Amino acid sequence: MELALELKGITKIFGKTIANDHVDLTVKKGTVHSIIGENGAGKSTLMNVICGLYQPDDGELYVYGEKKHFKNPSEASRAGIGMVHQEFMLFSELTVLDNIIMGYEPKKGLMLDSLTARKNIEKICNQYHFNIPLDAYIKDLPVSMLQQIEIVKILFRGVSIIIFDEPTSVLTPQGIEGLFEAIRTLVKNGKTILFITHKLKEVLAISDEITVLKSGKMVGNIKPKDADETILASLMVGRDVLLTANKMEKKLGDIILDVDDLYADDYDGREKLKGASLKIRKGEILGIAGVAGSGQQELVECLFGLKEVKSGKIIYEDKDISKLNCRGHRNLKIGFVPQDRMSEGVNAEGTIWENAIMGYHITSEFGSKFIINKNKVLKFTDNIIKEFNVKTPSAITKIRHLSGGNIQKIVVGREFSQSNHLLIIEDPTRGIDIGAIEFIWKKIEEMAATGTAILLVSHELNEIMEVSDRIMVMYDGKLYDAGMHGEKTESEIGLLMAGGKSE
Repeated sequence: MELALELKGITKIFGKTIANDHVDLTVKKGTVHSIIGENGAGKSTLMNVICGLYQPDDGELYVYGEKKHFKNPSEASRAGIGMVHQEFMLFSELTVLDNIIMGYEPKKGLMLDSLTARKNIEKICNQYHFNIPLDAYIKDLPVSMLQQIEIVKILFRGVSIIIFDEPTSVLTPQGIEGLFEAIRTLVKNGKTILFITHKLKEVLAISDEITVLKSGKMVGNIKPKDADETILASLMVGRDVLLTANKMEKKLGDIILDVDDLYADDYDGREKLKGASLKIRKGEILGIAGVAGSGQQELVECLFGLKEVKSGKIIYEDKDISKLNCRGHRNLKIGFVPQDRMSEGVNAEGTIWENAIMGYHITSEFGSKFIINKNKVLKFTDNIIKEFNVKTPSAITKIRHLSGGNIQKIVVGREFSQSNHLLIIEDPTRGIDIGAIEFIWKKIEEMAATGTAILLVSHELNEIMEVSDRIMVMYDGKLYDAGMHGEKTESEIGLLMAGGKSE
């Protein structure tokens, strides 16, 4: 079978860190080839080399047998390589058509030839069975359709090798199956897929071949028929991994948080919370599932004082905290793990130790109002690095030098290491490896067992179903009961997430 892509001895070094260490990889044309590995294993670096974002320090790259050395992503695109990023690269105020052709606008003389562009896009949509409203605005479309638009955008550029980076992180189970159908159609039409994900069940379902990276090196190449989730997890981590949450018997306490009929707008003034209500008890893990954009972001921002409440009440330990700011929340022993770690969770220019105490530098015992006890801070930070297995040279390293998954570990470690009474957690395992997921699930269960109330908002439905004691679904700004742990199936909860009814 013809090779679409071949890497020979690819090496990429950042300072003292060898991100890719003489990696060999062959990807057959017309197949789905998955790349898996722990955080810091080198997956993203390798994809960035293939896409022309990074230039390798050593090694060779071949596309359809022809040796290539890409200086930038445009050269990679012209050679037929495109990437569908985890964070969609779309402009919400523009139409679907405008987003697809941006940077690749066909011209008739000096003028934009929008008619030709539309015909070409419609031809692609027909060929791959995408039903996309080209004149609709991005801001008015559901997440599953945005992903289709990203795929069409890549196809419009004429690529034949498509890299999917964590493509299912914001989809319902039904949306994931829709994506897989699209990928299978792409492959039938001769496209080659590189699939990057942490979800081992999906890897086994969609792949023709699986490559495992560990510490920058390729440690395994296996076919799905010869593997299962346990085998893949062991290859990634180097030990046996528990793939389910170990639920404990817990005695629930009094109601600690009572949210009643909450209304709030997004930053564009559109109503996003439309009478959301919930109660959570001490020692309880309440999981909230939902498709991205259903109001989860506005809910957690209201609960932590980041967003103004339009109407309704938030009662915490018998106090009305509806108007309280973030610092006030921390003083009341409320912790928060935000979804967007880079813009809300850390200061990218700060060191690891500065980020490890961010928000707690006054409320915790790290010093006085004006002077920080550096020895205490470094000891606290080193404990997080050790306990959460953060891959870093030291606590004084700038946090922007870490991989996304290791930054996530610092944020989670910071919030988990305080004696909070309530923890509001958004996507705690986003972008981290299976070994760290196992550890974080265990920590959540242990904290709840000691009486900490956990509000878990996650776009990973499996995480909600594994970890939660009780589940609610957010749809169109309201919260709906989805039963106790184990009561409903994935499909039933997925149906609720899409606005349907589950009997």
